[in-house]
Amino acid sequence: MSATSRHTLRVIIAGGGTGGHVFPALAIGQTLIARTPDARILYVGTRHGAEAQIIPSAGGDLRTLWISGFSRRHLLRNLLLPLKLTVSLLQSAQMLMSFRPHLVVGTGGYVMGPVLWTAQRLGYPTLLQEQNSYPGYTTRRLARRAQAVCVGFEDAARRLDGCRVTFTGNPLRPSFRTLDRETARASWNLDLQRPTLLVFGGSAGARSINSAVGAALPRLLDHWNLIWQTGRLGLSAGVDSALIARAIEKRQLVLREFIHNMPEAYAAADLAICRAGAMTLAELAAAGLPAILIPYPYATDDHQTANAQAVVAAGAAETIKDSQLDAEALFTMTKRLLESEPLRTRMAERMKSLSRLDAAERIVDLILSFARKS
Repeated sequence: MSATSRHTLRVIIAGGGTGGHVFPALAIGQTLIARTPDARILYVGTRHGAEAQIIPSAGGDLRTLWISGFSRRHLLRNLLLPLKLTVSLLQSAQMLMSFRPHLVVGTGGYVMGPVLWTAQRLGYPTLLQEQNSYPGYTTRRLARRAQAVCVGFEDAARRLDGCRVTFTGNPLRPSFRTLDRETARASWNLDLQRPTLLVFGGSAGARSINSAVGAALPRLLDHWNLIWQTGRLGLSAGVDSALIARAIEKRQLVLREFIHNMPEAYAAADLAICRAGAMTLAELAAAGLPAILIPYPYATDDHQTANAQAVVAAGAAETIKDSQLDAEALFTMTKRLLESEPLRTRMAERMKSLSRLDAAERIVDLILSFARKS
């Protein structure tokens, strides 16, 4: 690593595994660079997480650790965990002493653990950004030694007793600040006389959502446009390929494995069907898009259910349990929401009220404050 000026602001941002941890890291980093153009930012992740593609594609400097999470399904893979953790702690110490950051930021995922644990014991200031309503295990372990914990949900503060918690909201990429519905709808080339339903389940997809949407597809397409991100899982068996071809030709269906311009997809839609990841909810709020939420039931500490409950309580969304999701339940709820414009408008207003578009700016304010002190 090249030598750095003693007065250049240097920040390490550690987080990865999923886009839910990587995109907040990127949003913080991009906002920091916009405020302090000569700052040096070093992102830390793994070679196999979403960060391995997202960070370099965005022009970020990524360093990787030899670490992985605990596997509940493949127990033999855990045999190397003690060795991986030891190596990752050594890698973290070497990186910290070489880069000499003014502050170390953690945005979640198992890669955050060794970096911030080492930083705290070497005396570097740390800041945590917790996206979920129910803070993750790593956040809970590191929070008491951190200079600040920035949370995306007010509920999270009650679960971090004795820590320095600041409610900032979850940081979003700058593109979410310039959403334009008319431009977005035109860019998707859909039938503008119909409402549009946005369906997605993350980059890998969601098998239960894809299955229910596939089974309900003829009825859904009878009424509405669909923008459908299937993820790597693809379509369920038995979906009528001729129906799909006709719908695409009639400008009633857009089918993608992965949607690269998600802000535009949110802006074009009238209702979303999706999981309840913290960053998904922050993006829905920025777009003011009401949703049917299907929390992923196997998320750590069932945090997606906690996330969804907070949004449903605000009147901005409704929810279906993954175990109760089928074509009938999905179509019935979708029909009720899309056919009642007053209800949908009220939900959209309440979803928009949850938005915190200045979250990244507020987090960067704290970073600069702590960096000046250090």
